[in-house]
Amino acid sequence: MGTIAGRARVWLNRVVTAVALPVTLVLVALVSRISPPRGAQLAHRAIDGIAGLCGVRFVDEGLGEVSEDRLVVVANHSSPLDIAAVLHCLPDARFLAAADLFRVPLLAAAMRGMGTVPIERRDRRTARRQLDALVERVGALDEFRLVIFPEGGIPASGERFPFKAGAFELAIRVGAPVLPVAIHGTASALPPKGHLGVRPGVVRVEALPTLTTEGLTMDDLDALRTRVETAVLAALDGRA
Repeated sequence: MGTIAGRARVWLNRVVTAVALPVTLVLVALVSRISPPRGAQLAHRAIDGIAGLCGVRFVDEGLGEVSEDRLVVVANHSSPLDIAAVLHCLPDARFLAAADLFRVPLLAAAMRGMGTVPIERRDRRTARRQLDALVERVGALDEFRLVIFPEGGIPASGERFPFKAGAFELAIRVGAPVLPVAIHGTASALPPKGHLGVRPGVVRVEALPTLTTEGLTMDDLDALRTRVETAVLAALDGRA
């Protein structure tokens, strides 16, 4: 995107996103208050529409075909675009998100409407209480697809944060399978500090083999975390 035409396209995409995103957030928040499923459908359609205008194409490599009723989806986090990529493939997904994001009024309203779960990453005690409450709530559900980015944030381009334990503790405690997901291409389409400057490109969402947590205990947590992290990194590096 170093050419004049490329820079112009990024600028145009920034304008499109800056206009369309706030409108979408407002509509999703309002519609979700009336009907959460319709709010999710609206978000899905809006994501595809904005992505199409910006020249981004999402390719679902198995995530939309998952059949498990109860599932913890664990994915790498390379860009704000990762959320849109997952929602494209899995419209009924709910996300675990940093509590800081809920301090942004417009974004917070849309996230609450879509059932996003806040987690306080800066305070261990608060995070522990929130995780225990989430285990109790999710453990009582017959169906859920909860998406967690275990890196806990978006690293700089070309870097990775180590996977944190929370997602795997949750999966073991509620007895839900873990689905590792490798998201390819989002850092190129929208760099971590790209300021809405979306670049045309292809984003692939690759679902890896699901791992059962049946029979696992907290003693198995580190092994499960390592196994998932290794699988995702191998897929991102093309070694899977």
